[in-house]
Amino acid sequence: MVSPFGPDALRYKLDATLMRKFIRLLGILFCAAVLIPSALARKTERPPLPAKIMQANSVYVDCVCPRGLAVARDIALQQLQSWGRFQISQQRRQTDLVFLFSGNPYLGDYVTRDGPDDRPVKVDFTIMTVIDPNTGQTLWTDSRRWGSLRVRGATKDLIEELRQQMEEQVKRWSLNDILLCSVTPVYAGFAHLSPEEALAKSNSGSAKVSGAPEDLILTSPDAPAFCKRAEFLLNPERRIIGFKVCASRADDLDVGEVLQRADQFDFAGAKYSGSDQVYFNAQSKDRKILIQFNVDGHRSILSLVSFFY
Repeated sequence: MVSPFGPDALRYKLDATLMRKFIRLLGILFCAAVLIPSALARKTERPPLPAKIMQANSVYVDCVCPRGLAVARDIALQQLQSWGRFQISQQRRQTDLVFLFSGNPYLGDYVTRDGPDDRPVKVDFTIMTVIDPNTGQTLWTDSRRWGSLRVRGATKDLIEELRQQMEEQVKRWSLNDILLCSVTPVYAGFAHLSPEEALAKSNSGSAKVSGAPEDLILTSPDAPAFCKRAEFLLNPERRIIGFKVCASRADDLDVGEVLQRADQFDFAGAKYSGSDQVYFNAQSKDRKILIQFNVDGHRSILSLVSFFY
């Protein structure tokens, strides 16, 4: 029996106290292991980017940047040029997006404000706001509270965050996804009709036709995913000879997939008339499919796919 007053009793009490502390510590660590990842997940979850961002081609970089913030614009331009996703615009009203860097939160007044933002700025935050230049609407925003000495790093980090979100949201089609559209029966019934006949025919069945006779849009929930929305192609006699899908910058096709099947395609390339923009085509041997890519530096960007009856 342990004496309640001897050294064994003291050691017993100390061991019991340490054990209780150890058990509490294990409980804290367990809760942290469960809660911290879910908290981080909640922090990093963001809504999908608007189509306005995903489909944009040009960006104007603006900066309300006193003192230490002044480097943000130059760093942003360097990062965008390295990324190569956007054309850099020199006119803020003739661009698809405005990237605004500031130390104060954006007030939504980019289009309506009279004169510069003259609020006092404490260079504590670097804030990046993506703005619709037509409406002044905020399309995306985030910030880094890294202080005036880390504006360069904060600017790079913000652009990289947006880049990752955009790349995660791009729909990467396979060549098979695209080829399925050439054999879908839902559009076959419009072959060689006039636009007026196509409009009348769309009153029945799952394929719907809308728009002006020379610019008809074809939609169907039963069509393959890539061509659920397409535009009719007409010949000089105003007969429907096929349909086309104009890809947005949110659509992607690995050109390597096409090159791997080079024996099934004929290839050609050129510049658009009156432009320095280079493109190349991959046309199937049976002339039923024409896939067009725009060339931007070393990148090939899916532009247009035409399907012929």
